[in-house]
Amino acid sequence: MTETFPDARADRPIGYWLRHIDGALDANLGRLLADDGLTRRGWQVLNTVSYEPITMADLDRTLDAFVSPDEPTMRPQVERLVDLGWARLDGDTAELTEDGVRAHRRVRDTIGAQRARMIECFTPEEFRSLMEMLRRFAAHLETV
Repeated sequence: MTETFPDARADRPIGYWLRHIDGALDANLGRLLADDGLTRRGWQVLNTVSYEPITMADLDRTLDAFVSPDEPTMRPQVERLVDLGWARLDGDTAELTEDGVRAHRRVRDTIGAQRARMIECFTPEEFRSLMEMLRRFAAHLETV
């Protein structure tokens, strides 16, 4: 379903729309993940750690788009996963426990279904084109 916006909102700059979309993603995924005690960031950490054990430095580099002055490291997210029994820290390296592997699979399936609903307003070609344009825009902004 395509939603239309009043003219005053439609004329807003790209920065507005990027922040609006990011906030809507946080809220949408936050509601979806709340029962598991996760946030969108917690999910991103859980998903990243699911691939293989990872050092905190590598995790922060991998999720560098989400590191900020307010959240300078993903360590608190890993510690939350440890508290849930889904991860363990061996020194500075995080890895999932067996419970974490099971939780990751369950949450991954839930997230996948929600992602499909979130982009159903696009044809597959439109979505591929949108992603390519965003990648190209991000690369361009890094050079200007």
